[in-house]
Amino acid sequence: MSVRDLPALREDVFPTAAELREIAARDGIDAATTFIYRSILQSPRHAPFIRRIEELCRQGHSAAWDPDVDLVVVPGGFYRENPSSGADGRLVREEAEKLGCRTDLIPLVSTGGLQENATIICDWLSTHRDRRVILASLSKGGSDIKVALARPHARRAFAHVVGWINLCGIVDGSPMAEWLFSRSLFATLIRVYYRLLGQDLKFMHDMRYGPGSPLDFELRVPAHLRMISVEGFPLREHLTNFVARRCHQVLAPFGPNDCGLVLADVCALPGFIYPLWGADHYLRPKTDVRALITAILLYLAEDLH
Repeated sequence: MSVRDLPALREDVFPTAAELREIAARDGIDAATTFIYRSILQSPRHAPFIRRIEELCRQGHSAAWDPDVDLVVVPGGFYRENPSSGADGRLVREEAEKLGCRTDLIPLVSTGGLQENATIICDWLSTHRDRRVILASLSKGGSDIKVALARPHARRAFAHVVGWINLCGIVDGSPMAEWLFSRSLFATLIRVYYRLLGQDLKFMHDMRYGPGSPLDFELRVPAHLRMISVEGFPLREHLTNFVARRCHQVLAPFGPNDCGLVLADVCALPGFIYPLWGADHYLRPKTDVRALITAILLYLAEDLH
């Protein structure tokens, strides 16, 4: 199905999860993914932002970095055990440092639960108040920030946080968490694999999806904090990795997904969204992620000025 055959968009109204599942059931999940991707591109809120990011990708440096602003990474799960996944934010830090930005990392527990890591985030921010901060979270790091923002003293802890780059953040949980502890043969093999590596998957229980789950509450971002989310929008043909194809299939009953999160949830996020066509939850197989990160940092530099 071509884009022109998809339903007409209603201005300022994103497709609901039910509508996307209906399109997927009728026309295929690729058609539903194309529809939600196009809806973000045409959104009056997101379209100007997306155009500006694309301009910055082409133009390169256009703003001086404020020396009073640091970039601080909130890493994803297993960032210590599996840094090659990118969950440690090394790529983001490298691009920021090229712009003259100081960087740091909040030392979360690599397999820590949401409440444990939220405490670490709030404590770290409360003791590093001498400079303004842009947070860059990866995957589960987005969930940890969401829970931290819900803490009673979050307003004070986040008072000097001026930006949040949310890279494929699973802020509402993932159906993959339930599946991971199911009797599926593939899920069982994954659990055995991590057990042999001596790595604990218990924290994934915190990532459950749906009503009554630990992340079933509204994300509240302070008005002074600029949030930018980068999310992958892959078709099945884009997924060349077996594990990615299998995860995409597991999530297919929930509609369009990036192999880790449900894309219908992305539209409800505050701030701006940059949809990355053809990329999965780890922003693969795209090769221009560095240019995109640099452009987003330059955008925030402009915004701060």
